[in-house]
Amino acid sequence: MNDMIMKKNIGASNLKAWGRGAVGRRGRRAGLLIGCGGVLATAAALAGCSGADGDAKAPVFPVKGTVQFEGQPASGAFVVFHPRSASRSGGETPLSSGQVQSDGTFELTTNSQADGAPAGDYAVTVQWTKLIQQGGDAVAGPNVIPLIYSSPETTPLKVSVKDAPNQLEPFNITRSRK
Repeated sequence: MNDMIMKKNIGASNLKAWGRGAVGRRGRRAGLLIGCGGVLATAAALAGCSGADGDAKAPVFPVKGTVQFEGQPASGAFVVFHPRSASRSGGETPLSSGQVQSDGTFELTTNSQADGAPAGDYAVTVQWTKLIQQGGDAVAGPNVIPLIYSSPETTPLKVSVKDAPNQLEPFNITRSRK
């Protein structure tokens, strides 16, 4: 069966069906994680493309940080930096994002893996959906981070990226803001 699937041009619906029927539980979990990483990489690549008029990409600077939720690393959470103002060049500033690793650390990606973000002021959103079991399948559960952190308009997380390597203060998120 896998040979037949591999020979087909796999679209999104076929990949979803393949993920459910042709692999075991570990394969589904890996497929979901790979799928999330693929979405993140695609979004970062599209966000980093130059405009239709051929504008050059804004320079980016390394950005590293940590995310803790209730005192524990938020492993697997997605962090997105939303520009708070227009870019210095007058063009649209791309979104920069990263995935939190098992130790709670992340590195931002804008144009290529872990390249950083353009200098400027940002509102930072964090979303973390842990995998849950649903009828024998591992699926993304609800966001465990309070909703206030999932919108650039409401998040209390604000940072400035400098035109040099950036090591951010830790983001220590709790269920109730203090």
